[in-house]
Amino acid sequence: MDPKVNGQLQTEWGWLVAIYLFLGGVGGGAYTIAAINGFLGEGLEITTTVGLWISFPALMIGSAFLLLDLGSPTKAVLAGMRPKTSWIARGFWIISIFMVLSFIHFLLHRSGAGVENGAVRLVSVLGIVFAVLTMAYTGILLGASKGVPFWRSGVVPVVFVVSALVTGHFTIMLGVALFGDGSAVADPLRTMSLEAAILVALEVLAILFFLQAAFKLPDTKESAMRILRKRYFVIGYFLTG
Repeated sequence: MDPKVNGQLQTEWGWLVAIYLFLGGVGGGAYTIAAINGFLGEGLEITTTVGLWISFPALMIGSAFLLLDLGSPTKAVLAGMRPKTSWIARGFWIISIFMVLSFIHFLLHRSGAGVENGAVRLVSVLGIVFAVLTMAYTGILLGASKGVPFWRSGVVPVVFVVSALVTGHFTIMLGVALFGDGSAVADPLRTMSLEAAILVALEVLAILFFLQAAFKLPDTKESAMRILRKRYFVIGYFLTG
């Protein structure tokens, strides 16, 4: 909300975009954790498997919601036409390349190829790079939105990356707990619990830094106060989440 524009809420982006933000974050975060765990040894192989099963479908479904938001699938091609001047166009290519890499990694993993395979290592490194770019891109895009001061912060991309890693990480843990053999997943879940504690601490710090930065300017301070007065943010997201 921008108090300088008659206190009106922005209406260009609604729930379709919000759903993509969540699913895109899940896909990017799950892939990053899965690829990193792939380098950490066979003991975490199940987490790599579950993460790869999650990442591509989450991205594909999330991208479908973006197409619905455009109103016409044919507009998707036009979205990537001006990468030199438009963050939306850059995001189009970042997400598209990441989807291809995550799908290739999934196929290689299904074929039995491990991280000792040169192709898997190459795809994993490139996939992690484009996964991080996908997670950060949304925050950068919001930061480039001049009409909403609250979003114009260098901390926003960091919040999006860390939040996506947390969400993707816990999605993998949930998948491992639900579909893995109880005796076989105890050690991987123990390792991932340690990773989770670190990631959650980083997310809390990122949110606190973001809100602290928001309180330094009059326009963004009002937005920060509006959010902190919302019980479903403080209790639902910050504490329960």
